[in-house]
Amino acid sequence: MNSNNTDKSDIWVIDDDQSIRWVLERSLSNAGFKVSVFETASSALTQFKRAQESDRPRLILTDFRMPGINGFELLKQIKNLDPALPVIIMTAYSDLDTTVQAYQEGAFEYLAKPFDIDEAIALVTKACEQAKTNSAKQSGNVSDAPPVPSDWREALQQWAEIALANGDNAILKTAIRDFEKTLIECALEATNGRKQEAAKLLGWGRNTLTRKIRSLN
Repeated sequence: MNSNNTDKSDIWVIDDDQSIRWVLERSLSNAGFKVSVFETASSALTQFKRAQESDRPRLILTDFRMPGINGFELLKQIKNLDPALPVIIMTAYSDLDTTVQAYQEGAFEYLAKPFDIDEAIALVTKACEQAKTNSAKQSGNVSDAPPVPSDWREALQQWAEIALANGDNAILKTAIRDFEKTLIECALEATNGRKQEAAKLLGWGRNTLTRKIRSLN
């Protein structure tokens, strides 16, 4: 662990790639953060469960695909233990389903590899500042304003940039299909499966909703 500034938040970096751990530990430490690195999610999760609340990190930055427990499973377990803790998911396997799943599971943000280190530091800083604001709000030190959500458009842009760079010429068709599927699922969940009400939420008629559900299956 490196420690440069006690005013900064503790960051846990979890990645089975030693070079990624080294770069992030060095860069974040130079930016003033205290950093701990873990090779596996299981070792990080074990330490998290054993740690006192005051010794837990303020932010977790974790890879998606790792041996054993993957990033999403870690995210679920961490959120069960500490729902307010921001978790940033990193992955080189960028697709819209992965992005949507990350947000559905409660990720603060999605960081696509390879990433610019300055952008990674800016994202970590943003997450720590929001966590500090939320903590102050819970203590009654700030007004009860709604939390600022992560912008899904930023995640969509990251996915689009990578897909286009990889020569994916079906990107528009894929994006429209997956976006509509996500909206339909959310509308049905919000209305407990009542199609008529879900269709109204989406500004469609029931027949339109039924047709789209069939086309997406």
